[in-house]
Amino acid sequence: MANSLGTLNGALILQEALSLTFQKRPLLKLISKGFTELDGSVQNALLGQSVTSRIKSVQTVNPFGTGAGNISDTDVTVSLATQKEVHVAITPAQYNSTNRDLIQETAQPIAVALSNHIVDSIADLWTVAAYGAGLSVAAASWTYTGLVLAIRNAMAAAGISEVNRFCVLNSAAYGALLADPLIVAALNNPMNANAIAEGRLPKVAGIQIEEYASLTANATGATTDKRIGFAGNPESTVFVARAPKAPAEIGAAAFPGLIDYVEDPLTGFRVMVNQWIDPATLVYNNRITWLQGYAVGNTVQGMMVRNTI
Repeated sequence: MANSLGTLNGALILQEALSLTFQKRPLLKLISKGFTELDGSVQNALLGQSVTSRIKSVQTVNPFGTGAGNISDTDVTVSLATQKEVHVAITPAQYNSTNRDLIQETAQPIAVALSNHIVDSIADLWTVAAYGAGLSVAAASWTYTGLVLAIRNAMAAAGISEVNRFCVLNSAAYGALLADPLIVAALNNPMNANAIAEGRLPKVAGIQIEEYASLTANATGATTDKRIGFAGNPESTVFVARAPKAPAEIGAAAFPGLIDYVEDPLTGFRVMVNQWIDPATLVYNNRITWLQGYAVGNTVQGMMVRNTI
């Protein structure tokens, strides 16, 4: 019986993985992303090249007759400093011993690897040095009133835009909110049913709350800042990515396999796809690669959330 290894085109599977990336970590929809140049003309780029993303300004309301205010959107230049890859290899022993579609099954693990890597890289930017001390809340007060409303009020006082407010919390703080009956009132509020059934919080007090278990305290000299979360809006952090150039663009010999590009249609996240079979071992290789960079955005649109020091 022929196995179903090749029933679906590998490039289509990797495109599915890209789409799954932003489903696995909804947080990724809530940061400022730059996957094409501002004029949309640049699809592939060079390692080390600087590309531009843009963070929006909020206009000031003045008495009538004050005069026009300038649009002060800020262009953020980010270097595509690193090239990354996710490389999956399937051995003859694996594809000759099953009828499962092994290529399709790799889509979800690739998506998880991609999304975790991106969030880890973004979270590295969330430091007291970049965003200030922020808000400190003792663990005993990690409740709707003590934590969520405190974050909401601090964001309002700091002038953080109400549009797409989010807060990423570590598992200890997120779990404490899941246990708060004011939040998890499933019998009174059907929107909260997923908190019990799936362990996912809905939007609370106008803030989309997400869990990220790897969000640990940042080191600050000999002590730690006891980071438990970060709150802000999409302008606070910038992630840019481009697909690299193909070898054929510099006149290189033909690649002994497939080189193509796939793109997530919703976000524009574009990567290069390499697929080939090792002629000596017959190992099937499936790889995606991309260039990336990260930057602190508008620091007044983000704030640290910490345990009481």
